[in-house]
Amino acid sequence: MKKSRFSQQGTLLVALTSAQGLLAPYAFAVPSDYVISSQQYNVQIPAEYQTVHVTSEGTATGDGETALNVGQDGALTSLTNDGIITARDGELSNTYLYGLQNQGAIDIIDNKGSITITGENGNYSSSAINLTATSTVGTLINSGTISGPAAGTYYSNTGYEQGGGISNSGTLGTLKNVTTGVISGRTGVNNRGNIDVLENDGIINSTNNNNTGYYYNTGAIYNTGTINTLHNTGTIASNNSTNHYSDSAIYNNSTGLIKDLTNDGTITSSYFGVYNIGQIDTLTNNGDITGSVVGVFNRNYSDNTLGSTSTIINNGTISGTYGVYTANYYSDAYHTTLINNGTINGTNYGVYDEGSGSSTIDITNNGTITGNTFAIYSRGNNDSTLTITNTGTIEGTIAADNGAILEFIGGTDKQGVLTGTSEVINIASVSDQDTASGANGVGTISSTGDVIFRSGSMLLNDNINIRNVMMLNSLMSDDSSDSDSTTAPVGTVINDAARLQVNNPLTITGNYQQNAAASLILGVNDTAVAKGDKAADTGYGRLTVTGSANVDAGSTVSLARTGNTYQFAAGQRYVVIDANSTGTNYNADKLNYSAAGYNGQVTGSTYVDETNSALVVTLAAAPTPPVVETPPAVETPPVVETPPVVGTPPVVETPPTAPTTPVTKPGRATIRNATASLGGLSGYSGISPQLLELYNASLAIEGKKEANRVGERLSTGQNISASTASGVATSTAMSVVGTHLDTLRNPQTAGLSGVATGDAYNDWIVWARPYGGYARQDSSDDVSGYSAKFGGLLFGADRAVADNWRVGAALNYSNTSVHGKDNLNGNTSTADNYGVIGYAGYSGEPWFVNLSAALTRQNYESVRRADFTGFSGAAHGKFDGQSVTLQSEFGYPFTLPADVVITPLASLAYGYQHVDDYKESGGNGMALNVGASHSQSVISDLGARVEKTFDTALGNLTPFAQLSWIHQYDNRRMSNTASYAADTLGETQFTTKGASPVEDMAGLSVGSALYNVSDLSIDARYDLQAGERYQAHTFSLRLNKSF
Repeated sequence: MKKSRFSQQGTLLVALTSAQGLLAPYAFAVPSDYVISSQQYNVQIPAEYQTVHVTSEGTATGDGETALNVGQDGALTSLTNDGIITARDGELSNTYLYGLQNQGAIDIIDNKGSITITGENGNYSSSAINLTATSTVGTLINSGTISGPAAGTYYSNTGYEQGGGISNSGTLGTLKNVTTGVISGRTGVNNRGNIDVLENDGIINSTNNNNTGYYYNTGAIYNTGTINTLHNTGTIASNNSTNHYSDSAIYNNSTGLIKDLTNDGTITSSYFGVYNIGQIDTLTNNGDITGSVVGVFNRNYSDNTLGSTSTIINNGTISGTYGVYTANYYSDAYHTTLINNGTINGTNYGVYDEGSGSSTIDITNNGTITGNTFAIYSRGNNDSTLTITNTGTIEGTIAADNGAILEFIGGTDKQGVLTGTSEVINIASVSDQDTASGANGVGTISSTGDVIFRSGSMLLNDNINIRNVMMLNSLMSDDSSDSDSTTAPVGTVINDAARLQVNNPLTITGNYQQNAAASLILGVNDTAVAKGDKAADTGYGRLTVTGSANVDAGSTVSLARTGNTYQFAAGQRYVVIDANSTGTNYNADKLNYSAAGYNGQVTGSTYVDETNSALVVTLAAAPTPPVVETPPAVETPPVVETPPVVGTPPVVETPPTAPTTPVTKPGRATIRNATASLGGLSGYSGISPQLLELYNASLAIEGKKEANRVGERLSTGQNISASTASGVATSTAMSVVGTHLDTLRNPQTAGLSGVATGDAYNDWIVWARPYGGYARQDSSDDVSGYSAKFGGLLFGADRAVADNWRVGAALNYSNTSVHGKDNLNGNTSTADNYGVIGYAGYSGEPWFVNLSAALTRQNYESVRRADFTGFSGAAHGKFDGQSVTLQSEFGYPFTLPADVVITPLASLAYGYQHVDDYKESGGNGMALNVGASHSQSVISDLGARVEKTFDTALGNLTPFAQLSWIHQYDNRRMSNTASYAADTLGETQFTTKGASPVEDMAGLSVGSALYNVSDLSIDARYDLQAGERYQAHTFSLRLNKSF
């Protein structure tokens, strides 16, 4: 047998090395050294050896057996491998295989080569290094490769948990895997015994290729024994694809104890990064721990009697679908402390706590905890207070579903942030009132018990929802309507002694209590976000409480600027709390009020509106200090012996009056429309949050130029410009119809003959003509200008009804786009015009008359924008209008020599335009209710046209040119009356006027018509109207086909 042969070789080697003089050069060799410098099989180390050395040329091979075995009686000072130690199977088998097995005592094992299991070994207990229950190893150092089996098929057997790269069931002092070391296998390191120190600077991983469908306890490090210290500066990884907790990077089973686990490197797994159902006294992460499902999983089993506390300290990054998952399934008292100084990130849950019995968890966050579904979620039946001490940032929903109190403690020198999943900005120190903290993205705090802000400084950017029943599926649903009747608010949000800052409008579903030692700070932003939603619009912080609100006397309410440009000003009012009036008491006259950087008075009052009661903070000017009166001078009584010297009495000077502390005053608008809109706004006395935000910001406007800009943007000037511009498109369509009649009237131009003979002129003519143009109105009458583009299409048909008359009708569609200029820059409006034009032409000898009437409907859409310090909004309008236009034109053509035709022209047009009343939406308070309005015009046009027809190869070509004087007789300005939409009392009504119509303009028209033998004619025309501060350019193209 092979084993006999190996024994004989070992005996021979001992005999040779102990016989002096037989090998003269090596006569001094120490008999206790066992050296393998070539290939040997199934090596058994007898008890008398003290060291074993496998050289770089040596190989110890186990062919179906252990490659190198140290028996129970072995006592080695060192075992060094520079070569290869390997056990192999030629085919899949259930044979125990070990590369190196120790059953005795070894001071140092130093592997610089490779120790492996190769072949198709399927025994789960096989391992590259097997340290048995009787094994004692002082230090195991690996700088090479230790690789256990990785077969796809495993055989179960008694003790199957023992397999891996290194399997220890005995006592191991220090296991050190240096930077170049790699330890791998079904389990990288499998400990069932005791390890004092496990230090990894290299790579420890699990290479589990199990395809049997059975899950085994693998993992890069699998522990059911005791590890006093586990320190990782390298990589511990289990990237197997079996999707089971068995394949965790570190798997500490129910009987496992790890007293101290410190990670300064990387721990990663395709399932759990760290899976602990035993006892880990302290887990400290300074590196990265990642699990596709859970970063760190910490659960207490009923049979775990190792301890009752566990501490997790994170200074690095922990991430996974769940960042940290803690659980207690039994009634045992079990306490977990989580201290986060780094980042805990969960794709769904940042921290998930599932407790029962008297288990508790305390969370201290000095870094960032975030989760897309929940940042922190606690559930169970333990009825224990969940305390969260936060000086960092918690992004995402925080939910406590255990029926107990949810308690928050903030920082003393740093503000803790509670916000939604969005970017956090402007984190400042607690004492920095001018640039207080801010955050974007409102989140949610849900609790089945009271929520208490115990102490410290916190920025709250979460709505708070207190319910008596909280189900996981309802938390994850966006549809709150699915909540049943048992979810009525019953709890209270209590600000006990905290400095609680709110920068956005937040909703508390429940009651609110603020104790005397507490402070509520409302942040006011430089700019606002307008979404038209009371719960989402931003501008300044406020609390909306669905239940009652009580603020104890002596409590503090203050305002803080969250930017650098917003200014507090006298007259501003802020709704800080809005609650149900039943059971609400603000003690408004007994609170302490302040506004950062403001030197005037700050007061509070209660505003009751039907079922609601609001606490309103008002800024007023500083009181003028009383004039200090000079006390009368005390005279010294005269001395009797010496008569008093008569002199000039001293002049008593009155000290100057102490100067009044200046208070910022708003800029005063000077143009009419700006004065009107700001004047209307100044009359508001209500507490609509959005309109009050606009009101407050308007009081802090500085400078006339800015006041004029803001005031005009708050007016309806943009929409008046839109209705004016849409009329240009209608008048252009009327001119196109007139040109069509003129073209048909001239036989040379139209290619028709014999008007009186009743031939082609009497046929139906169907025609189509696109047109477009551009109009520009500069600032006039202190009204900002506009630019407009329009395009349209006419589709008509007509025929002769008598020798001299031709009648027809045309359908008209056009779209006008209007962009504000000057103070209205950025405002836009569009108008869709739908109309019908009836027309008739009379041809005399040689004079003619054109008559037309148009009925048009306009559909308007508009966006008015206002953006200034402390406010930003965009109001959307959607409204309709109608117009009627009547036009007549007279012409008398004369034929000059060379067939030049000159035609004097005169026309008169009347127009009436009506715009319906409408209500804007959105705007963050700037939306308006606008009344109906109308305008009318009477316009004359006097001029002459010159034309001549040429015969060409393509047909008859007739160019023309026309000059005219255009005069407007009705110079009344269009106007409308509006009030702010949130004003239910009409206190903010004001009137806006448009620019005066242009009284006189010059008109120029040029064009050409071409007719060919196929009864098809094409003509093009350009028109220019120019007046003071006004220009209109129009273009048209006609296609005409006779049938």
